[in-house]
Amino acid sequence: MCGTEIAEREARKVLVDNATLIVCPRCYEKLVKSRRIESTSITAGRKSIGLASSAGARVSSGSRSIASSRPQLVVSQRRRTVRRVEENYELVDDYAERIRRARERLGWSQKVLALKVKESENTIKRIESGKLRPTIELARKLEEVLSIKLLEPAVDKLISDEESGSVRLYATLGEVVN
Repeated sequence: MCGTEIAEREARKVLVDNATLIVCPRCYEKLVKSRRIESTSITAGRKSIGLASSAGARVSSGSRSIASSRPQLVVSQRRRTVRRVEENYELVDDYAERIRRARERLGWSQKVLALKVKESENTIKRIESGKLRPTIELARKLEEVLSIKLLEPAVDKLISDEESGSVRLYATLGEVVN
């Protein structure tokens, strides 16, 4: 709440009026002192011991309620894994043409397609004209709605070094220029 930078192990996750906040120990103590504690737990390292299962401490005052716990590292690791998986896909080169043909095959206008994938009509127009590349997430939505294939697994090309006979994964700047 105060904006102070803190180490992850010192961070406390607090639920205030259905909004999750990560606060420093000092702000956490202020919240605990200003409100009545319903159940408490002692948090040591990554283990939580007490009445309030994994929620940590729960505090309430009138219509406001506060629940706190340590931030869970597992969630962030899952998100990173998902990002890594998404980065392993590439958009096909003729994505604009495939999207336009599939939309016309279904007899939909750009406006109808925009409503189906919950994007703006302008975004669909720009994607179909090739001026905008859809994100991996949007490409997946378009694949599902239009029943087409827009993503392909990313393949790193191996580059052979003619002088030494070795095979490398990436090109040097000189090889790109030539």
